Amino acid sequence: MDRHDDPTINGDMVLLRRIPPYGDRVQWDDRTGEPTPSSQNFKDRNNELSTFLAAEITADAALAGHDGFGLVQFTAGRVREALGSGIIFCRDTSDPTPGHVIICGKVTDGMARRFRSIASWVPGRWPARLRPEA
Repeated sequence: MDRHDDPTINGDMVLLRRIPPYGDRVQWDDRTGEPTPSSQNFKDRNNELSTFLAAEITADAALAGHDGFGLVQFTAGRVREALGSGIIFCRDTSDPTPGHVIICGKVTDGMARRFRSIASWVPGRWPARLRPEA
């Protein structure tokens, strides 16, 4: 897939990203019972983050085949603002899943923390709470 920025993916366009339920990806607050995605969810060794345009896919379809995963949302504008000009949004035309967008670019640890701070859980789409084995 060629990696070309799609400048039409901007502003208030909402993107969805799956979050695995594993302990290194989600921390649970024992006091409130709420999950927090780790910044590790917003970094990838290949410098590509898989997301979906919320206007083109349902939450159920985005999570299909990913039992226990949660779903966060953020706007393209906030990502561009928080991560800067080195980040591009590429439509993945090779994937038959509607609205698949790859966020491409080198994400530093600081950028991943900023990314995490702009993400919020899609209502009703928290990941499964896995209990550590005794």
